[in-house]
Amino acid sequence: MADINLKLLQSFLLVARLGSFRKAAEAARRTTSAISMQIKELEDQVGMRLFVRKAKQVILTPNGQMLFEKTDKAMRTIDDGFSFLSDVADMRQSTVTFACASTLASKRIGGVLTKFRRRFPDSRVRLIEAPPVTALEILDRQIAEFYVGPAVSDLRTFTFEKLVDEPLLACMPPEFDTGKAVIQFEDLVDVPIIMLDQPTAIRTLIDDILHRKNLTYNVAYELQNAFTALSFASAGLGVALLPEIAIEMAEFDGFRVVPFAEPEAVRSIGIIAEKGYVQHNYSEQLMRLIRAAFANQE
Repeated sequence: MADINLKLLQSFLLVARLGSFRKAAEAARRTTSAISMQIKELEDQVGMRLFVRKAKQVILTPNGQMLFEKTDKAMRTIDDGFSFLSDVADMRQSTVTFACASTLASKRIGGVLTKFRRRFPDSRVRLIEAPPVTALEILDRQIAEFYVGPAVSDLRTFTFEKLVDEPLLACMPPEFDTGKAVIQFEDLVDVPIIMLDQPTAIRTLIDDILHRKNLTYNVAYELQNAFTALSFASAGLGVALLPEIAIEMAEFDGFRVVPFAEPEAVRSIGIIAEKGYVQHNYSEQLMRLIRAAFANQE
């Protein structure tokens, strides 16, 4: 059997419920002849009569009654599905869900959300803290509308809008500090190093630079939390290599912060979104505030 046109079924249901081609035509805002032709086309497709046509009304045949019962239930289920999606869409228009790297969420995004809430009190914001390694998966599954964090590789169907370049810095305790205003990666070969673990973007950056320079570091501590890395450096356990924002997050003494001479010792921070994705109004307004926040701190 050829695929049935849903419009034919909708006309069939109208006629069956109202018992009249004329009333069905009025409800559908169509002509009586157009409705009659659709019913005839449907009957031709199923290969049987669906209505007994009388002078002032039409009555379902037994086969027509069976089709009505099955189709009416199915169409109600479809309508419920579309109503649910419509409710979700309405809720989404007032709710912004975005993901953000944890260091940025704690340092840069809090003030943005305060300003956004004051400007748009009827909106809701849902923030998901996530590492860059899971950013594309979160966006691909439409868990979040956009991601704020370091650039990631293999974007494919995603775009990256750079907001700022963030330098990598070395936290040098006195026992390992040579007093240089700027250091190179080669200067740290013989000292214990404190680094964040593999899934982080800053660790990937460091590993790539070391690979290009053919250097090997003595990684004394490999940690998940930047706060812990700073406390270890403050205790003199080694030189901590961290992004600038991680050092801004906490106030520690016991080390000197030294930049690297290599120009590639920076990571790009930006907004990652799906290509072609059209942000709704609240989402776009939040992105504008995020852009402004990073522009003001350059």
